[in-house]
Amino acid sequence: MAPSGPLGIIGGSFDPVHFGHLAIARLAQEHFRLRKIYFVPASMPPHKSLPHASPRHRLDMVKLAIKGETGFKVWDGEIRRGGKSYTLDTLKSFTRSNPHAPIYFIIGSDNLKEIPLWHKYPELLKRATFCVAHRPGHSLELPRELRSMRIKIFPSPEWKISSTMIRGYLAQGYSCEYLLPKEVLGYISKHGLYR
Repeated sequence: MAPSGPLGIIGGSFDPVHFGHLAIARLAQEHFRLRKIYFVPASMPPHKSLPHASPRHRLDMVKLAIKGETGFKVWDGEIRRGGKSYTLDTLKSFTRSNPHAPIYFIIGSDNLKEIPLWHKYPELLKRATFCVAHRPGHSLELPRELRSMRIKIFPSPEWKISSTMIRGYLAQGYSCEYLLPKEVLGYISKHGLYR
C-alpha cells in the first residue's frame, strides 16, 4: 500500500538556497502535516532574470542544504527538462507520479500578485492548494483573478532574508554566516560563486 498524505512543493531559483527557504518549508510541513516537501530548483524562471549560478550549482546547493533533513527531498525535473520552467508542467509530473496525493504548493506572499502572469494559471489553481507564507512588505490580499483559488495561510518566519540580499553581501566580501547553511557557504567559496 502506497504512503498517504499530502505532498508539498517549494520551487524557486534557490540562487542561493538559504535559511529562509528551509524555515518556510519546515513550518509548512508541520502546519499541514505534509508527508514530504520537494524542493524544485528552476532551470529558467519565466518571469525573473536568469539565475546567477548555473542550474547544476543551484541543484547541488539545495542537496547540501537539505541533506539529512527529515521529509525534505530535491526534485531535479525542471533542470532535467531544461528551458523555461513552468509550474504547470511540474504539477502535472507530480500528479502522474502521485495520483492520489493532494499537492500543496508553497509560496511567499511576494508571489501572489505574479500568479496571474504564470503560464496557464487557471489550470494551476485546479491542480494544487496554494500555501502562502507572509513576506514582510508584501500583502496577503488576493488579486481579483485569484479569488477562486484554494489558498491556505501558514506561520512564516517573517524574515526579510532573500537570495538577492545574500548575493549582494557575498559580492561585498561578507561571510553571510548564519544566513545559509555552512555546507552551502563552503560550496559557494569552493566554486567562487557570487563574488
